Amino acid sequence: MKQFDLQYWAIVDGKKVLKTKKVTVEAYKHAAEKGMNLRQFARHLAPDWDASMGDPLDQMYANSGLFDGKKFGMPAMSLKDLANETLAADFRRNDGNDTSLAARLLFPQLILETMNEAALRDDGTDILSTWEKMIGVSRSINGTRADQPTINTTAPEGSSSGRIAQLAEPETVVSITVGEKSYRIPTNSIGLMISNEAMEATTIDLVRVVMEAQARGDKVRRVNAMIKDMVFGNPDLGISALPALQAKAFDSSIVAAGKITKRAYIKWLHSKQKVCNIDHVLTNIDTALDVDEGLLPAVTGADSSKITSPFSGMNLNLTIPDMVPFDTDVFGAGRLVGLDSRYAIQRFVNVSASYDAIEEYVMRKATGFRVDYGEMATRLHDEAWTVLDLTV
Repeated sequence: MKQFDLQYWAIVDGKKVLKTKKVTVEAYKHAAEKGMNLRQFARHLAPDWDASMGDPLDQMYANSGLFDGKKFGMPAMSLKDLANETLAADFRRNDGNDTSLAARLLFPQLILETMNEAALRDDGTDILSTWEKMIGVSRSINGTRADQPTINTTAPEGSSSGRIAQLAEPETVVSITVGEKSYRIPTNSIGLMISNEAMEATTIDLVRVVMEAQARGDKVRRVNAMIKDMVFGNPDLGISALPALQAKAFDSSIVAAGKITKRAYIKWLHSKQKVCNIDHVLTNIDTALDVDEGLLPAVTGADSSKITSPFSGMNLNLTIPDMVPFDTDVFGAGRLVGLDSRYAIQRFVNVSASYDAIEEYVMRKATGFRVDYGEMATRLHDEAWTVLDLTV
């Protein structure tokens, strides 16, 4: 297997030294076997890296010419340059007419990080940035199979820990087991193919922008689908539907569908205080506006603008949840989904490049490659969820 020279700055005997690490295209495969991505694997390969010069993989990006040292900076190198530049020694194409660039080995990782970069997690939208805040536990999986832990509780509001005598066994009120069913993380692929004519005019940064846009739109769709499955259930994933409470059960004065009162809303949030703290409420935009109107304080004078909304009056020591609007086809109209982000959702992530696709791209100098990635989420603790139905 041919080797590529990847350079990074290290600290040796207190001095800054430029080191070279020999890496093969199988680095992606070796990283996956250790449950790592290439960035984590680079730290494993270069334990003496100089932290003042940045992460070792970022240093390798810069030293191979992918970008100017800034995070996803604007590289001057076109894809044609990337295909034709020489850097790695003792490696030749089958016809022996050129050598290959180490940057080709790193380019697929750059694209992978683009699709899972913070720009997709905290991009200022009301869905993706909030989605990341709602994840209680996130696990990286080496492969596409995941076991979902089952949390069994005897209801904390109905039982309490008891005093223990010497050498006595404690009362078991919570147990965590592995579910009988394992899940297959859906794998999604984004392929990149560039014609020879477009190679010279297409820069690496342009490819990054295009693939990031594609990945972002795809992630929004997947988040909507995962949330819908967790609320309404999905037999294929072994997820049952959440039970729904009626708004009129908290306020008998509600007689019309789609209406919510301050009394019902506050009592709904308060009803979960023994088991969780509802900090996010998911719904559609029209229902969110209905809730906003229902929480308006009564106008009692000219100075009413100073009345604090939404609860006003007494401090009930209740968290004011973040209201997150989704498309109507996710939950339908007249439904509020509350959750405690600390315990509600577990995510499984399998972000890895197809080894065969990268080998084709790096070793045979193809003008295209495929990146595979996967993400799925399930309910972690059912008690951390609550659904309020505004229909009568």
